[in-house]
Amino acid sequence: MPVYRFYELRVSSPRPLWNVVPTAVDDDSEADIRIAFVQADEPLPAWTDASWTVVRDLHGSDWSMTLSTAPDRELAVFRLHSCIRADETIIFYGHDAARIVVAWHSAERTFDAAWPALSSWVLGSVLGFAMCLRGLPTLHGSVVAVDGRAVGLLGVSGAGKSTLAAAFVTAGHVLMADDHLVVVPGASGYCAAPGPPRLRLWPNSLDVLGARGPESTLATDGDGKYLFEPPRPVISAQPLPLAAIYILAPRDPGRVAIAIKPLSPAGALNALANQRFCMTPLTSTHAADSLTALSALVPHVPVRMLYRPNGLETLPGIVDAICQDAADHVC
Repeated sequence: MPVYRFYELRVSSPRPLWNVVPTAVDDDSEADIRIAFVQADEPLPAWTDASWTVVRDLHGSDWSMTLSTAPDRELAVFRLHSCIRADETIIFYGHDAARIVVAWHSAERTFDAAWPALSSWVLGSVLGFAMCLRGLPTLHGSVVAVDGRAVGLLGVSGAGKSTLAAAFVTAGHVLMADDHLVVVPGASGYCAAPGPPRLRLWPNSLDVLGARGPESTLATDGDGKYLFEPPRPVISAQPLPLAAIYILAPRDPGRVAIAIKPLSPAGALNALANQRFCMTPLTSTHAADSLTALSALVPHVPVRMLYRPNGLETLPGIVDAICQDAADHVC
């Protein structure tokens, strides 16, 4: 059985996850997280049966997503139910996300046909919720390595986090994680944990990695983003000390100069709280625990606002500015 290492955890899957390489192929007896996949004609494990309470319900023109929790005494604690056109997926999480069941059904396509998109979702949102359930501070952003330290790039959806991370890769730096900044304790402070070795970019950002030419050969996920195995090695063995976190302000077409401004402790806590991967309470103590963890992080990791001009041509200058700022504030 393939076993992977994501965010300092061993994750087993009965089926090879798409576009990532396992660290081992053995039994899952020592896995921290065990993922199982159930198709429409297969029964669900007994432990997934719980008394569910809906805590968030979202709907679009051709999609819906419902988040539900179960009492802490139940074996299952969290359920994510998603419908996208003809595809229905239900994710069940056990305590600490030690067990995850992905139940999938579609009226239009086979499981094999859906596997790239489903696997990509597992490596993204599914693992993100798992980190939250395990009590790890998990923020919505990308992480790059600069001179042996981690730099977090946070922002709302569409802010350009992955595009900026791609610019760091192009400049010779190393990608640590895309989609999630997962914070873990280190020997002398806080560290960023390395995630799945992938980078997801919208088509209009392909030029950042010089990938516009072979665009037709690049794999895409369920969101329509292109997937890359970064051209440089991905840090996969150890977390790195978290040097600083940068909050990407909205792009400003009228801005000509890059500006980086430190946030006060109160401003930093507010900014990080607004960038949590999951704002919905997943357990009875989740909201309080996540804020407590961020409060402990703020005095030790600088948090800064990044103001930048618009346009891909400005990215090298933004990378240089962040690298210089991080170097100027070595603790």
